[in-house]
Amino acid sequence: MLQKIITVKAHRYTPAGIEPADLSVSAEYNVTLLLNGRPCLSVACSGSDLDMLAAGHLLSEGIILSKDEIDRIEVNEERMTVNVIFAAGTDVFGRLIKIRTLVSGCAGSGSGPDGGKPASGELPFLNPAVIVSSMKEFLGLSEMYRLTHGVHSAALYDILGKRLAFYDEIGRHNAVDKLLGFALTYGVAMGQAMLLSTGRISSEIVLKASAAGIPAIVTRAAPTSMAVELVRKLNIILITGVKKDAFFIHHGAEYIR
Repeated sequence: MLQKIITVKAHRYTPAGIEPADLSVSAEYNVTLLLNGRPCLSVACSGSDLDMLAAGHLLSEGIILSKDEIDRIEVNEERMTVNVIFAAGTDVFGRLIKIRTLVSGCAGSGSGPDGGKPASGELPFLNPAVIVSSMKEFLGLSEMYRLTHGVHSAALYDILGKRLAFYDEIGRHNAVDKLLGFALTYGVAMGQAMLLSTGRISSEIVLKASAAGIPAIVTRAAPTSMAVELVRKLNIILITGVKKDAFFIHHGAEYIR
């Protein structure tokens, strides 16, 4: 199993002077994602839960549409590869070519506010007390953050405040991909779920939520302008700056009660 935390030598400055110090830092690995044995991309990540990371990334990018399109996922920690083998008849490479063509033409899923599709049906009602209590619990879950201060976290909660999944990662996008991979693998219903994040909410995070059918995003941090524009277009509740008894609502205020 790959190490999650590595001790490094450093020096610490204080008004009393400079002295040697040992620091715990988050491990970082470069992992190659293979599609049917063919290299697709290199991912900088913590090296944990690589199967969930791969499945979630493929879902959020629109390369796969369901769990049934994956035959198996082969993780090789020695070679630092994750090989996703697809079910027969799955036109993954056709979708990949289409996505790359759209992105190069500035109309792709990750290229701007034109990506994604609006949520269908009514959004769920969210209780403010559940939002605050879920965020409070969420922020206390990460042992990795306590030890290193070098990871982002993401979690899925249902609208009653029950935690469904939690992951750490060195990047906020990868943490969300792991959640999506978990939900895809274990059949978690996303239509009544909230995505919680420790990080800034950018348009890419909104598009990942949209791809998975998640109706609400909650963070203690801030959004970008494109993220705000996108949640309004895609009809996704966005809540930011969650504190002890307050938060901002960028879309969906009528569903907070």
